[in-house]
Amino acid sequence: MAYLVAAGLEVTYPDYGYELAIETRIINGMIEGTLLHYIKPGDILIGHSNGCAIAYHLLLMGAPACGAVFINGALETSIIRPGAQCGFIDVYWNPGDDVTEIARVGQELGIYDELWGELGHTGYTGKDPNISNFNCGATKGMPIVSGHSDFFTPTKLAAWGAFLADRLKGRS
Repeated sequence: MAYLVAAGLEVTYPDYGYELAIETRIINGMIEGTLLHYIKPGDILIGHSNGCAIAYHLLLMGAPACGAVFINGALETSIIRPGAQCGFIDVYWNPGDDVTEIARVGQELGIYDELWGELGHTGYTGKDPNISNFNCGATKGMPIVSGHSDFFTPTKLAAWGAFLADRLKGRS
């Protein structure tokens, strides 16, 4: 968050606590219902892991956010930008994210949230030019990220946080 604030962006961090993967089919809907009314036009939703599924579903529900950022999303890979208000989605992924591979299997078995998938491992597979992929395991000039939460390792976050913040300046 510090990189976003330093870039002059207003940040609201709704900490909804820890949620077990198996709880997502029930609890995600409650979280989404609570958050939906707080999202304003011009907001950019940023999520990690299951937070990406929550943010994506909020967009599908009509949240007026102008864009989204998904970091190692436990989310399907063939997402669409829902609604004209969502001008962009940035996807940060790496092939070392094994957790989201498991998320895809759990979703296919009907155990986890129906939107879950391996976006964090594979990246976006569609053709929308307004959905950008950033392979954090192979982006020139940036530290290599490998794993579900390695993006947030302090030395890597220093570079990737600044990169993300620079991408968001002027987009809200």
